Amino acid sequence: MMQSLHHRLTMMFLMVIAISVLGTGIFVALLVKASYLDSLTDRLGKEGQLLVNTLNWEEALEQPALFQQHADKFSRSLGVRVTLINNDGKVLGDSSESPVVMDNLRHHKEVNRVLESRMKGSYHSVTQDDKLYVFTPAIKKEGETSEVLGAVRLTMELKTINGSLSQVWLSLVGGLLISFILASLIGSRVARNITRPIEEMTQAAVDIARNKFHRRVPVQQRDEIGRLASAINRMAAGLRYQLETIRKSERRLTSVIETMESGLLMVDSNRKITLANQAIHRFFNVKSPQLLNKPLPERAVFHDLHLMIRKCLHTGERMQGEIHLYFPEERVLEANLTPIYGEREGMGVVAVLHDITAIRKLERMRTEFVANVSHELKTPVTSLRGFAETLLDGAVEDPQMQREFLEIIQAESLRLERLIGDLLDLSKIESREMSLNLEEIDVTKLIRTIVKTTEKQMKKRGLNFQVDVKEDFTVHVDRDRFSQILINLLSNSMAYTPTGGSVNLSAGKEEKRWWIRVSDTGIGIPEEDLPRIFERFYRVDKARSRESGGTGLGLAIVKHLVEAHEGKIHVESRVGKGTAITLSFPL
Repeated sequence: MMQSLHHRLTMMFLMVIAISVLGTGIFVALLVKASYLDSLTDRLGKEGQLLVNTLNWEEALEQPALFQQHADKFSRSLGVRVTLINNDGKVLGDSSESPVVMDNLRHHKEVNRVLESRMKGSYHSVTQDDKLYVFTPAIKKEGETSEVLGAVRLTMELKTINGSLSQVWLSLVGGLLISFILASLIGSRVARNITRPIEEMTQAAVDIARNKFHRRVPVQQRDEIGRLASAINRMAAGLRYQLETIRKSERRLTSVIETMESGLLMVDSNRKITLANQAIHRFFNVKSPQLLNKPLPERAVFHDLHLMIRKCLHTGERMQGEIHLYFPEERVLEANLTPIYGEREGMGVVAVLHDITAIRKLERMRTEFVANVSHELKTPVTSLRGFAETLLDGAVEDPQMQREFLEIIQAESLRLERLIGDLLDLSKIESREMSLNLEEIDVTKLIRTIVKTTEKQMKKRGLNFQVDVKEDFTVHVDRDRFSQILINLLSNSMAYTPTGGSVNLSAGKEEKRWWIRVSDTGIGIPEEDLPRIFERFYRVDKARSRESGGTGLGLAIVKHLVEAHEGKIHVESRVGKGTAITLSFPL
């Protein structure tokens, strides 16, 4: 288990303090002992000199028994062993043993050294066999000559010295122990003061690594640790700001990518999909987990895209092409592929897919429109030319045939005029050059005007025409354009309702909208044709429409005029049963 910095610093402080205290204790103990021994040696040396000076060596040498008496007396006074030696090394008196049994000490190096000394007042000490020996020579000076009469040896057991030092050592150990405890407490406090900001900085760094930038390190001092804490606080604030900026940019980019109408697909060098927006999922009818971080599926719907991506990866050049999809619905996609290079991943591809289905449909509708207009114009023009040529070839001489041909020419001219008028109206409506002249008008009055216009034609075709207005209310419409809407709808009902059928016109209002409905009991519209009845020149029954003189643009004009009035169209029809077209507008 890893130890904390505080624990290690504390242990290091304790070890340093323990070593320091132990070294200091040993040094002081040895110093005290040496000092005590020096002091004791000096005292014994001075006492030896005092003893040498006290003895009358010449008198004592004549009476040897006096040496033993002096030795015993001085030993009791000084508390040490006293040995008196003559200049030949013979023991004359000893406080511990009988001189008779003691050997001659001349052969001892220390004794021989003292007896050869000629310096009065000097002494020599030696520690041997756990004993302290102090030798003091007895010197007699006569003029410039000196004579060694003997020596005094004072002996003290080291056990005695150690006993005297034990009290000193006990006090020293107690003081050192107290010092160690105090130093340990101070060291622990110092370690805590050092490690606390480091621990706080460590926790702050851990939080930063976890993307948590709220923690701040308190700055207590302006030293190195304080400057480091300030730097970490500034770094946390800077990282938080940068991360928020990155996240904001990422959210914006994600929102832009996900809301793009165009599809965005990114694959790496291994053809794994790293990015796919919602448009891609919508185009290919797949869900997000089915694409991300997986190879591009091998399904048929991705076949063309597979080929383009493989070619782009192989050539490393930009590509453009079209992809045709037939599931889940028919689409035409314009694909723009661009190679991208990463530092480690190698080359990938970014594919941008634009849905150009509507553009292609408009192009097809424009082509069909031009063809239809050409065809519609060609028919009356051909008729006019044919009958004119017939008249020029001699039919003009026949009054009956002349009148018949002129009536046909007039009818075709009127049909051509209606066609051109409808084309001009439709062009104005689609280009939004037409402005509505809105006015408040009673719905009953509006319908009554239109009924007068079409009622005679209904009776001429043998149709039963009924009008049903639930209640009288006012609407906000363009009178002329709305009349055009209803006349076109009623004309369609008349054209596709056989003799003896009925056409109904009804109106009413709801809470926020009002409606008007034109229904008939005509041939009806097949279900597959319902989505296309508002296209230009589209006819369900082409033969009947041409016989009625229709241009094929009526319902297209109705659709645009209803939308200009912010209205909606709803069609219900059954083949052989009839058709009902309902228009609803806001009140």
